[in-house]
Amino acid sequence: MSSRKLCSECGASRRIVREHRWLNDGTIVQSKNPDHRMIFIENDNIAGIFSNVEEIIGVSIERIIVEAKRRATFDFVDHILPEIVKAVVRRVGVKPVVRNITALGKVMGYGNIELSKLRRVRDEGDYVTIHTWGIYSVPLFCGDLAGSFNAIDRREVAVNYRELGEGEHEITGHISVHPLELVDRLKPVPYTHKEGDLQLERCGTCGGPKALAEYRWDFESGMIMHRESGRRMVILGPATIDTIVDELEKELGETIPEVVIEAQRRFVRSEFYSLDEARTVEDFRRALSLRGLGNLREMDWGEKRLRFHIENPCLYLPMVGLILGIFELASGSDAQADWKIREDGDLVVEVTPKA
Repeated sequence: MSSRKLCSECGASRRIVREHRWLNDGTIVQSKNPDHRMIFIENDNIAGIFSNVEEIIGVSIERIIVEAKRRATFDFVDHILPEIVKAVVRRVGVKPVVRNITALGKVMGYGNIELSKLRRVRDEGDYVTIHTWGIYSVPLFCGDLAGSFNAIDRREVAVNYRELGEGEHEITGHISVHPLELVDRLKPVPYTHKEGDLQLERCGTCGGPKALAEYRWDFESGMIMHRESGRRMVILGPATIDTIVDELEKELGETIPEVVIEAQRRFVRSEFYSLDEARTVEDFRRALSLRGLGNLREMDWGEKRLRFHIENPCLYLPMVGLILGIFELASGSDAQADWKIREDGDLVVEVTPKA
């Protein structure tokens, strides 16, 4: 690992801090595209939601995951690559850009990602193969690969993969001669952006949140790990998860929101998280803002109820499941949640014991 890639004071990835901004409203945005929101979240939580949803509905959702991530990655890469770079790439070659994107994937916690093979003569036989170790999610990375080449090459991509060993995969994108239909871009998720009053303590050297010192960037493995708990973190766009939920609802019916809430509730009840992490409202507020999940305004514990109110929320359904699971862990009893997205975009959740 090159020490030059890390902040000398807090140890965070300099590239991550340079390309993302933690705002005072509880959100993280892409520096070059402030409308593109990001989150910094435990990888096992995302994987746990997908796994539990599949278990509850009895159907694989891999295809939907791949497509949602493809569209989100297309938007992300399309904004970080200047137009002049994309023009040069289309004329000269893609290898330097592919290597740059795989390096970005490593600092975002996606795993050890290496370009293996590439054929690009602009016919039906073109392909790119990526060798991965410890990939954060096979279907999400398949979407990453397709979306990246959509943005770089402006051509359609079909992706398949094979497992080579435990934690080792070969993922190939077959690049067609057909131009990408840009109407298939990710539809913007209407997140709210209320000005906030959060004051995350900052690193005096890189300017990123000082709390990033609690995490270790390992560029060789492509992982971000919490130094104390060992939890693996990833940086991705919440629109990916919200789009997956929307597509599931379109295909499988209006019960999907309850399924997603239940999937997250089950994950929280597995005690992956500790109640100590939310021992005070201010601790929980800082934890949510570091992850870009919004600005917590109220978390009021009554005798037999919990009221939760957050501005600039994302991942609405997983958030409801999180609060429901926290209440059940603390109370030791089954509960139910009433929730709504207010007209101003705030999420309000009220949890009470089941009758």
